[in-house]
Amino acid sequence: MDDPMDTDSLHDRHAAAYVAPATHPAPPAHIHSDAASMLTAPSLQIDHPWDRDSAIGGMSGVSSTMSVASSIYDHVVENGRTYHRYKEGKYMLPNDETEQDRLGTASYGYVEITLGPTAPPNVSFEICDAEDEWSFSQKFDFIHMRAIVTCFMDPKAVFAQAYQALEPGGWIELRDPIMPFQYLTPPPENCALKEWGEKIIEAAARIGRHWTNAQYYSEWLQELGFVNIVETREHVGLNPWMKGSRNKHLAVLLGSDMSNGLESMSMALFTRVLEWEPERVHELLERVRQDMVDPKIHAYSEGVHVYAMKPYNAT
Repeated sequence: MDDPMDTDSLHDRHAAAYVAPATHPAPPAHIHSDAASMLTAPSLQIDHPWDRDSAIGGMSGVSSTMSVASSIYDHVVENGRTYHRYKEGKYMLPNDETEQDRLGTASYGYVEITLGPTAPPNVSFEICDAEDEWSFSQKFDFIHMRAIVTCFMDPKAVFAQAYQALEPGGWIELRDPIMPFQYLTPPPENCALKEWGEKIIEAAARIGRHWTNAQYYSEWLQELGFVNIVETREHVGLNPWMKGSRNKHLAVLLGSDMSNGLESMSMALFTRVLEWEPERVHELLERVRQDMVDPKIHAYSEGVHVYAMKPYNAT
């Protein structure tokens, strides 16, 4: 029998499991859950000290869309970063080369909706606003959304449009973090990482784009008529403080992405909404980066993965 405290073993046999957080509500009863694979925050184990050496080691566009004016390629430059001009201010992260490098482009082709004309050669983009009425002329078999926690004022309304855009029997898949970061043990006083999390959620809430929405995705999908809803949650540390080689590897990846993306996520919200000076933002972010690599700060991100089907008898 596997050790119930062995998080590597849990990850290896992890299927359609719901990860119950300590600070968020449980999912509705209809959502699939595998109790044998359940992993809760208290089961995470701190590795003292980190064992770095052994564990880490070294479609083409649719016909219903229209051509856009050349002005769509205009950008806004602010605090040294480039932001979209189309529907300026709706999306608070930059779209410059630095951000594109951070996000990556993978090695496959797909159709993506975006507010800016940043299209790698293996991608076909539709430049439109997913919060507007969807005008695709054909229905889809699969709709995937990820990292949308910063994007929408009303995610449920966007999911409703996705429901209408799917063929009966089609699937939707969602992946997002539940913000803010959580802590297995209380963070120290004056923790910059904790301050950053509180401030950025406050700023996002002021403009109606709540970064805490991911915890409700399954519930909203059920209310919209989706069936066969499966939700999986997973905890990933911000540095390799957790036991288990897989946990450590994921922490290295998340820590690197967060360190590189802090400015992208923060600058517009802190300067436009909270009215901080850029220098003050940079000072906070430098302290946040220091906290992120501090093995005594046991911070982790809770990620949500949800997929669901539109019923075969739906229209």
